[in-house]
This record gives sequence, C-alpha cells and structure tokens, in this order.
Amino acid sequence: MTNLDNPVVLVVRKPEPYKLNNKEVKEMIERYTLQKMGSLWTDLHKKEMWFRVELAALRAKEQRGDALRGVYESAKSIIITQEILKRADEIEKENDHDLIAFVLAVTELLDESAKRHFHSGLTSFDIEDTALSLILVDCLELITEKMEHLRQVLLKRAEEHRDSLQIGRTHFIHAEPITFGFKLLGWVEVIEWHLERIKSLRAEIGVGKFSGAVGTYVLDPEIEELACGYLGLRPAKISTQILSRDLLAHYSATLVGIANSLDRFATEIRHLAATDIGEVAEFKKPGSKGSSAMPGKSMLRNPIKSENVCGLARVLRGYLIPAFECEIVWGERTLENSSAERIYLPDLNIVLDFMLQRFADTMEKLEVFPKQMEQNLWRTGGIVFAQRIMMKLTEKGMARDKAYDLLEKLALSVDRGTFRTGKGESFSDLVYQNETINGLLVTQEIGECFDPKLTLRHIDYVFGKFGLPRKE
Repeated sequence: MTNLDNPVVLVVRKPEPYKLNNKEVKEMIERYTLQKMGSLWTDLHKKEMWFRVELAALRAKEQRGDALRGVYESAKSIIITQEILKRADEIEKENDHDLIAFVLAVTELLDESAKRHFHSGLTSFDIEDTALSLILVDCLELITEKMEHLRQVLLKRAEEHRDSLQIGRTHFIHAEPITFGFKLLGWVEVIEWHLERIKSLRAEIGVGKFSGAVGTYVLDPEIEELACGYLGLRPAKISTQILSRDLLAHYSATLVGIANSLDRFATEIRHLAATDIGEVAEFKKPGSKGSSAMPGKSMLRNPIKSENVCGLARVLRGYLIPAFECEIVWGERTLENSSAERIYLPDLNIVLDFMLQRFADTMEKLEVFPKQMEQNLWRTGGIVFAQRIMMKLTEKGMARDKAYDLLEKLALSVDRGTFRTGKGESFSDLVYQNETINGLLVTQEIGECFDPKLTLRHIDYVFGKFGLPRKE
C-alpha cells in the first residue's frame, strides 16, 4: 500500500554552498553551474534529502504502530542546517562514515523516544539511494523545462523562416533546396523524442528502497511501501543493499543522448556561420570582442556559444564510461561505484542544464541572413535543380537513364569554382540552349523546374505535422 495524499513536509530553504576549510566545494566549475540545478547538488541539499527519507521511514513505522506516537512530529521539527553538517563532519573524522555521522548529528537533537526509532532497521543506502532518486527526479523536472523552452524557441524560429530558401547539403555538398525553417523542424522532432524518453525515465528512476543490508527486509516490507508512497516514489521490486546501477547507466545514457543532439545542432550552426557560407551569425552584444589579436573578428564573429556546447558534449560523452562501469559490483554491494557517482552524476546534470540554456539562448538570438542563403542556393548556376529537369523529361517520354546522362553531361561542362563554362555560361543557360531539352519542354516548363518554390510545394504539409498550418 502507498499513501501519496500526505507527503512528508520538509522546510527547504535556498541551499548554501558547502564549505571545507572556508572554501566552497562544488562538483562542477562555477562557470557552467546555474543556480537551480546547482542547488540540487549541494551537500546541504543532499543531507536534507537524507533527512526527508529518514522522516518517511519514521512516519511509516509510526503509522504501523512500530514506533511511538508523536515521534514523527517531533523529528519533523528539525531543520537541517550548516551547523548540523559541521557537527557531522566532526563525527565523521572519528568514525569515517558520512551517513552514520549525519545520523548521529541529527539524533543529538532528538528526544529519547524519537532517537530509539530513527534509522533503526535501515542500512546506509536505504537512505542514500532513495534520496538520490528524489534528487534525480527533480533534475529531470528542470531538464524537461529547459527542453520545452528550447522546443518552443525552435518552433518559433522555424515558423519565422518557413520560406527562407536555403540549399540542402548532403556530404556538405549542395544537393537540393530546403528552407531554414524546415531544417529547424528536424531539430524540433529530435527534442520531442528526447522529451518522451524523459517521461519514461522519470517513471524508471523514481524508485526507492528500505529493504536493508542485502535486500531481505529487516523491517516489515509495508514500511517500504508506505515510506515510498510518502515520497512520491515506487518501491523497488527487489534490491540488494543498493538499487541496481543499470538505472543510473540508463539515466546517464539518456542525458548524454540529449547532449549529443545539442552537439549536432550546434555543429550545424558553426558550419552555417562560416565566413565562406555566411548564412547565420551568433548574436554579439555591443562592446563584446571577437579576438585578442584580430580586431576584425568583432564583425566576422566566431560562433563561440555553439563551440562551447560542442565542447561540453565531449565531456558528457566521457562520463558514459564510469556510468556503465559502475553497474558492475560484486555480490550484493561493493563501493567502487560511490566515488565515481559523486563526480559524474552532478556533472552530467549540471552541464546538460547549462548546455540547454546556452543553446536555447543562442537560437533565440541567432541572426539569420535569408538573402545570403538564397545567393548560396544559386551559386552553382542551377545545378541543384537537375533532378527536377530529369523528372520532367521522363514525364515527356525520355528514358530516365538518357535524361540522367544528358543533365550530368551539362553539369560537367561548367568549371568548378565559377560554375560557368569558358564562355561564361551557367548550367541553367546550357539547359535553356539544349536542343534535345527544347524539343520536349517549352520555356515555361523549364522555368518551373528552376523555381525553388515549386520544388518546395509540399513544405506546408511538413509544417502541418507540427501544428503549424500556413496562415491565410
């Protein structure tokens, strides 16, 4: 049985950074730590979650009659402070066990009746793993908010550039026309896939345990059901001393998958921002500098925000190795996972949170140059419309291989770089002048083949799938 109607209430203030030798201790460097996500990984917040889990167990014991009435209310009045953490640090220097030290620091503040039942029948990772689940659930809430925001930003920019003609590139070589809005819709769908995965991940990671040192229950299993219900978690079907680390491996892989997609998107922005392409540029606030050596960079604009996203994705991919290796423990519990998890889990969440905000801000302010996009589209003199002409010729009865060979020969007639013949003729000039083509197609039909808007006549169909019908 579970009880979600009366959750454990804990007064949580804005966490203060944990200090050691009067210096703040941070999992990730401050440059990439945003306040909300960073606050979930402070030592103070972790200990607050430990206490919240202990309270849930105490309440369950009292409800079952296994603890004296009133002990839960008595213990609930305690607020975890830096002073309690400092006292726990002093105790840990003697007993070399952080959770026991915390429990002793708290029980010093409890009355005798509550002290008897606090942490009784539990093992360290009943508390630590269940508290970690609570923290990860909260992390997913923040990540979901950031992803929803990025999705909205991309949808808005896609609609804005629904008709901004752009050349589609395969192998980074001109292929056929698209629009910049169409490109962004592809990113929207990827974000939507990730949002669905996070929903599933939230259900999977929201699990708790109160099953003791090897999972065989010192306490009655109903206490686990009650306590998990108070915390909004589901009880693990089975556990050892810890929850299976495949949960954290899957959690990490999902987050790294999001970072990987951001890397892909940011890489594309970097490509399009190249001086030789010049289709987009990252926003630079007035007064910002582009280079310590080259004054002209302030105008040419290095895509440093996108580069930053790509660099951080490399860090997060590296954390997949410890995440997967930490699944492997001996028997019912060994400790090699603990040290690695103290590093990679905070960093994964903190860095991804930063990446999502940075890329959303980059896309929201991104400067887009449709005229340059269209100019690039025509750079090859119309070669990118060769397929349309081939299809039109086959409609008129020409064999497809004959039409292909004819247009391929015309394309190969122009010089690379200038995309003109020695006489200055472009591919489109050669098409209009070709006797075989003129024998099958009238001038208007040839012109339609070179019309990008006709090539993209189904673009509204794609936008409609995203709830963006064209406004009349």
